[in-house]
Amino acid sequence: MLNCCCNITDQIVYIPIEMVGLAPFQPRRSFDTLKLMGLAKSIKRYGVLQPISVRFMGEGHFELAAGERRLKAAKMAGLEVIPSVVINVRDKDAAAICLLENIQRERLTPFEEAEGYKRLINLFGYTLDDICRIVGLEPEYVAKKLRLADLGDEVKSELVSLKSAEEYAYLVAELEDDSLRLKAAEGIIKLKMDVKSAARFINRLKEDPDAAASDEFLKPSVRKYFKDIRLFTNTIKRAVDIMNESGVETAFDIVKKEGETEINIRVKDHN
Repeated sequence: MLNCCCNITDQIVYIPIEMVGLAPFQPRRSFDTLKLMGLAKSIKRYGVLQPISVRFMGEGHFELAAGERRLKAAKMAGLEVIPSVVINVRDKDAAAICLLENIQRERLTPFEEAEGYKRLINLFGYTLDDICRIVGLEPEYVAKKLRLADLGDEVKSELVSLKSAEEYAYLVAELEDDSLRLKAAEGIIKLKMDVKSAARFINRLKEDPDAAASDEFLKPSVRKYFKDIRLFTNTIKRAVDIMNESGVETAFDIVKKEGETEINIRVKDHN
């Protein structure tokens, strides 16, 4: 049985893996299985090159502070003991260490990162400035990220698999109602909307919560770009001029009718 007291620091000890438990404030919720298997293969061959960090919690029990991927991979590799550094820190400091280690080593999902920041604030009393000093990021970045922590679990599970999950999430977070956020997320997934289409859908939901996801949001409105018909006709005129300059005889005329404008383009056939 390994004997250890909480003031042991800065030295490597080999701890039985079954004695190491996870902390409740670990920020990561999912792991890339293939990457984890690759790390396990490397550990099986070379061992754990960098020790994990743990806290001594009492006889026969340690709590992980940093190195969850290494711990999981070491278990997969069949190791019985793992090199560790025992650190003496408070809960709030351990939570900060967990978050920082995950941000620096293996990118968290935007939702995991946001939840990590929120946990530091709600559970341990960190301020926005405290967090920024710890992670070395600007307040605007952290404050914006915190908006994602308010999204419901169902919304997050819908969006997390998208390639640009964070961009979609910020759009959905603009909606105040949780049920409306879920409706938006489901519509985005169902119609495979790109970010611009999703933005159009979100804006419509702000005006009309009963709006349904449909193909109309997949195509930008022509009126958005040609509010003045003169802009459109000037574009055509420039195109016709270019064709004439290149030797293709081209002409066009505009006929105004009631409620519409007719544009005719004629290209001389040289065959």
